[in-house]
Amino acid sequence: MIITILMLIIVSITWVISTLPFLIPYHILLSSQSKKIDFKLSIEHIVIVSIFVYYLTAVLSFTGIPSISDIVHNSFGIITPKGLNFPPDEINMIPFYWITEGVRPYIENIILFIPFGFLLPCVWKKYEMLWKTALPGITFSLIIELSQLFNRRVTDIDDLLMNTLGVLIGWVIFRLLKEHLSKLQDKVSVQSINIEKIPLLLREEACFYMAIAFAGMFFVFYPFLRSLFIPFLRSLFGYVII
Repeated sequence: MIITILMLIIVSITWVISTLPFLIPYHILLSSQSKKIDFKLSIEHIVIVSIFVYYLTAVLSFTGIPSISDIVHNSFGIITPKGLNFPPDEINMIPFYWITEGVRPYIENIILFIPFGFLLPCVWKKYEMLWKTALPGITFSLIIELSQLFNRRVTDIDDLLMNTLGVLIGWVIFRLLKEHLSKLQDKVSVQSINIEKIPLLLREEACFYMAIAFAGMFFVFYPFLRSLFIPFLRSLFGYVII
């Protein structure tokens, strides 16, 4: 158990490292644009969004997305001379098709996205309306499911539905705890200011973090860092779990 935890910690650090080639330039530009409108992001905000990025990379790792290497080298034989070949048995459009095999995967998918629904309105007040939190949650989950078409994982409507349900539950938890979180939210949230003056990088900050997390895992972690750390983990623990 302890070994598994240590391995997860080591691997999770590489998830965050993989986002740095995209995260650092973004924050440089974000800071520059924020200064132009005399707006400074708090230290608390920077800390909580770093946790948010870490969480997003964890979701992408647990759900399993392809890498740029998989697509360029056509590792799973998806790209054929006649076009894209997606095996029909790896696409499920029937809700609750797998329910007879157990509810654990459904519960796991719900739990996985609860932090998403909680953190979004907590950090960015523009997402305090339910649909404004649900829409990016559905979009992020849909991108994951569609990307899985290219690595021979099952693209499943059930995952999309359960992930969305998790987002909604997270939002409800936030609403229930909103009064108790008011002081924390004032420190970490982006306050409402004149919308016409808010630069795009700040206005859509959450969306950029989602894109950065995906880009880091897609372009850096899976094609490079993962393969580098497998021998390292084997030498330390004798086996790997990633």
